[in-house]
Amino acid sequence: MDNGTGFEAREDLVFFGKISASISHELKNVMAIISEAAGFLEDLTKMAQEGEPLQLDLLRTCSREILEEVHRGFDTIQQMNRFAHSVDDDLKQINLTEVITLMINIAGFLSIAAKVRFDPPLDVDPMIVTHPFRLQNLIYQAVVYAFESVGPTGEVRVGITNQKNGSVCISFSELGAKSLQQFPSDETSKMAASIDTEIRLSDNSRKMDIAVPKRME
Repeated sequence: MDNGTGFEAREDLVFFGKISASISHELKNVMAIISEAAGFLEDLTKMAQEGEPLQLDLLRTCSREILEEVHRGFDTIQQMNRFAHSVDDDLKQINLTEVITLMINIAGFLSIAAKVRFDPPLDVDPMIVTHPFRLQNLIYQAVVYAFESVGPTGEVRVGITNQKNGSVCISFSELGAKSLQQFPSDETSKMAASIDTEIRLSDNSRKMDIAVPKRME
């Protein structure tokens, strides 16, 4: 990953640490549920050894719960790997739809997470050339801002459209007005400028557009 200026490098490290902590917390939750279910299975086994009737329904429920958490853990690790490899190249062709989906999923680990409706249109080419790690940082911040604006019971709509100037626009609509943070912050605006990306908020802050060039030079 390009070290860039001291400021940019620091912001990159902060973002990497934040996402790593979020993912590790999610994996910890997965392991806690598996541990609890395994402990219950052990209790059922001891009860059966002491002559109590074996409760097959409870065994089946525990087994299903463990299997579901194992799948959730594998999905989380796969997302972690995709995120970690985003630092491999300073400039790379990426699938924008996949990146948006990844950031929505990772932001979904947060307690403030709201529902997201993301339906990419078929007529938009999602392939762009950009700095993948910093674009992920920008999208993640936008998703978190959207979550804060609508609250955990709300819903955010995300879409992508082609622009006449050749860029692609990521739109966050149906936003609320509950967020207390300023977005974008000066730091975020500088980071967006470093990847030739523009952030625009509507006058009432209920819609946010992120214009990303098809090819960052």
